[in-house]
Order: sequence, then structure tokens, then C-alpha cells
Amino acid sequence: MDIDLVKAIFATYVVGVSLIRLLDDNEYFRLTAMKKVWGRSRGLMLHFLSQVVVPMLFALVFFCRGIMSVATF
Repeated sequence: MDIDLVKAIFATYVVGVSLIRLLDDNEYFRLTAMKKVWGRSRGLMLHFLSQVVVPMLFALVFFCRGIMSVATF
């Protein structure tokens, strides 16, 4: 298996776990700290961007790289 596909699967896992933790009723330390520092809406937005969107972009990039490397064989 190509290393980029492994990275993409891991990044997808991180996105899934982050979304589940974000939608959970219990707030986690990082989210609470960000909400205290930045306010509720900005804290949620920054947490979502840093914990969900960035890993999702990495997953997309690594999936594309992995598929292209497998397709060139």
C-alpha cells in the first residue's frame, strides 16, 4: 500500500474523531480553552478549522497523491 494512502486514511480517521468529539455533549479542554480566549463563536470556528478542516485538507491531498501514484504503475 502506498504511504500517501496510509496518511490519507489516518487523516480521515482524525477528521472523524474530531467531528465526533466536537458534536459530543462533553466539552474537551482545548475547546473550552479556545472558547474562553476567543469567545464562543470564534473559539468554535478556530477549533473546527484547526481540528477538522486542516486534517480534511491533508486527507484530500494525500488521497489524490496516493491515487495518482497507484494509477501510474
